[in-house]
Amino acid sequence: MDNLLSARRTTALLSSVLLLIGLVAALSVSNAPAAQALCSKPALAGDWRNIDANTRSMTRVVVGFQCGDVVLCDENGNCTGGDSYYTVHPYGKCHPTDCDWGARRTQDMGNGWQRAIYSHSWATKYVWVKTYQYYGRTYLRVWVRTDFTDADGRTDYTTDEWMLQ
Repeated sequence: MDNLLSARRTTALLSSVLLLIGLVAALSVSNAPAAQALCSKPALAGDWRNIDANTRSMTRVVVGFQCGDVVLCDENGNCTGGDSYYTVHPYGKCHPTDCDWGARRTQDMGNGWQRAIYSHSWATKYVWVKTYQYYGRTYLRVWVRTDFTDADGRTDYTTDEWMLQ
């Protein structure tokens, strides 16, 4: 009797394994696109406000994150995605409302820094952002280098602002 029960259990187990192999094989040749996602929201992403309410420089920066870990593949093996990147959308001090600089894709500059470039007819502005941890809080450092054109004649300058969410 024990041999009969053991044989039935073995047959049931073997049937389950074969069914699982069949399902995996069917899914691998399916015409449905495949997708995978592995990103989580990084600390750099968010809506940041200057800790100095009286700043004459950058008042706010919205840092976005585009997760490229989602890769979609069609039935022919052609895949798209896989491009993760940040965007920055700064706002400068203006009156009566802050100046909207517009969103730009950043370039990874290493050591946690992301940089976006804003080109105007009178100057090029290099906006660098990076997070820092102090006393249990996360701060965004916004370092902006303004490089005026020779025709403009003004002296280049930098600003260094700190922000919180």
